Formats: sequence, structure tokens, C-alpha cells
Amino acid sequence: MAISNDTGTFCPNVLTEHAPTSPLGRPFHGADTDSSFQLRTHNDLASISMAINVLTGILANSDTFRDLQACNVPVQQGEWPLPPTCVEGVFTAVHYLSRYAESLSYRLDEAEEGIAP
Repeated sequence: MAISNDTGTFCPNVLTEHAPTSPLGRPFHGADTDSSFQLRTHNDLASISMAINVLTGILANSDTFRDLQACNVPVQQGEWPLPPTCVEGVFTAVHYLSRYAESLSYRLDEAEEGIAP
């Protein structure tokens, strides 16, 4: 049975349960509580770009695996091809994330033009 130790030191840098985190426990880049529209939008665009890059890397890895497999070249352990339906789904996700990022950038441009003299 575990023994409780209430003498541990307090660490103020530990995230509270209200701070959104990724599955790895890292904080998200932006917070929905940011009061600045420009800051929120820049954070959203950075996060969308990161997601697009990761998805594109997954597609490239899958395609490379298929090419190596077709040439009977040994592949590294842990590599795998995506099934065709998943490839189509990931391409669709990249397409719509790109369109959404483009629309956000237009909104950001319009907001910044409204601020400029």
C-alpha cells in the first residue's frame, strides 16, 4: 500500500488541470483565453501549419514504405504504409486544413488592415 508524503515541494510551473495539453502533456501553443484576435489567429495558424507538416510527413513515410516494399528493399522496423482509405482521408484533412488556414490568414489580413492608419 502506498504511503502519502505531504512534504513534497510545491512547483509553480506545473500546469493546472485547466490548461489544455497535448497527449504528451505539453501545453498547446495558444490559449482560447487570449484577448487579442491577432495573437489567437497567429497561434491557430502556427498550430495548423504544424498539423499539416506532420500529416504530410506521415503521407511521405507511407509512400516511401510502399516504394521500398515494391523494390524488395528491407525497411526499418516501425515503418508502415497507410491503407488507401486512410491515405485519402489524410489528403482530405491536409486539403481542408490548408483551406481553413488560408481563410484565417485572410481574416488576419483584414483585421490588420483595419488597424493600420
